[in-house]
Amino acid sequence: MDFAFEALTSPLTSPWVYALIALAAALDSLLPIVPSETLLISAATFATAGVPHPLGLIAAATLGALVGDLAAHLVGRSGRRRLHRWSALPRWQRLFASAQEMCARRGGSMLIVGRFVPGGRTATTIGSGMLGFRIRDFLLFDGIGSLAWAVYSTGIGLLGGKLFEGQPVLGVLTGIGVALAVSAVIEILRRIIAARSSGPADTLDEADSTHTPADVTR
Repeated sequence: MDFAFEALTSPLTSPWVYALIALAAALDSLLPIVPSETLLISAATFATAGVPHPLGLIAAATLGALVGDLAAHLVGRSGRRRLHRWSALPRWQRLFASAQEMCARRGGSMLIVGRFVPGGRTATTIGSGMLGFRIRDFLLFDGIGSLAWAVYSTGIGLLGGKLFEGQPVLGVLTGIGVALAVSAVIEILRRIIAARSSGPADTLDEADSTHTPADVTR
């Protein structure tokens, strides 16, 4: 436990921790294997002692996340030509038109909520670029999502630090556990909502598919 404490204390109480958090948050959008949320929660656990400062962590995480998401959005935009090539097929035309309509109506909320869904950040940021979501709107909604994520993750870390004051390793483990539990609940709810919303459409599709040529000519 002492070794783990020393290993965590040195980087997470260094003045460079803000740059580390910003870099991790930026890379996490294109490389989801980067544990930006884990790093932020861990640093926030130590913030209960005053170093690093919670507001500094929130600012660094928000800025890094926004920069990384913008990069992912631009990557998506660069792939629009290939997407349009696929959309020459009738089936892809329908899917592309449906996705564009959904992005126009709920693109902002998708960017915000997607940040809290496992794998959702990369999918929504790249997807918004491929579907031509306006950069001005992207920066607005993604900025809100980035700030909400930074406040949420920092808050969990602070909670763990308060519950286990003087035992930051336990605080870090508690914070990460809470974050994983919340993500699991959000994913379960998302799947339930998606299943319910797609139910009637699936039923109609199945009904249409059962029509025979004779039915159509009647």
